[in-house]
Amino acid sequence: MKDRRGFTLIEIMIALAIVGIVTIIATTNFSSWQNHYSSVGFQREFLSQFNDARTRTMSSNLQHRLLIDMSAGTVTLQRGDLGTASGTWVDATPGTVGTRGAGINDVACTPAVTLPTTFALVFNPDGEVLVQTVPTATTASPLTQADVHISAASVADQATIRLFGWTSKARLINGW
Repeated sequence: MKDRRGFTLIEIMIALAIVGIVTIIATTNFSSWQNHYSSVGFQREFLSQFNDARTRTMSSNLQHRLLIDMSAGTVTLQRGDLGTASGTWVDATPGTVGTRGAGINDVACTPAVTLPTTFALVFNPDGEVLVQTVPTATTASPLTQADVHISAASVADQATIRLFGWTSKARLINGW
C-alpha cells in the first residue's frame, strides 16, 4: 500500500476557486458599504454645518454663512464681521467635501432664485436666512425655503436637506 500524503492538484484548484469566489463577494460588498457610509457621512456633516451656522449666529450675534461651491462640491462655514450686511468673511471651520459619489446635486430656493455655481446661505442673528448669489457682495435676498439635493453613488442614499428661511432650522429628508 502506498503512503499518500499531501493534496492532489484537483483539491488545490477547488480550494483556490472557493477562496476566489468568497474574495469577489467580499470586495463587492465592501465597496457598496464604503459608498453608502461616505454618502451618509457627507449628509450628516452638511446638516451639521447648517445647525452649526444657526447656533453660532444666535450665540455670537454675528452673521454666519455657508459658502457653497457646486463645481468643487464643497461647503464652508464662514463668520461675518457684523450682525447684518457683513462685508468681511473668515472661515470658521474647514470646508466639507463629498467623496465616493456624494456631493451637492442642486439647490432649489423659494422664492425662485437663479443660483450660480458659487453662492452663500447667510444666517442672521434674528433667525432669518438669506441667499447671496454674489458671495463678494453685501446684499442678499430673503429666503423662504431651500431644498439642497445631495447626490450619492446609489439612488437609495440620495437625500434632501430642507432649510426653512424664517426659522433657520434644517431637516434631513431621504430621497429627492
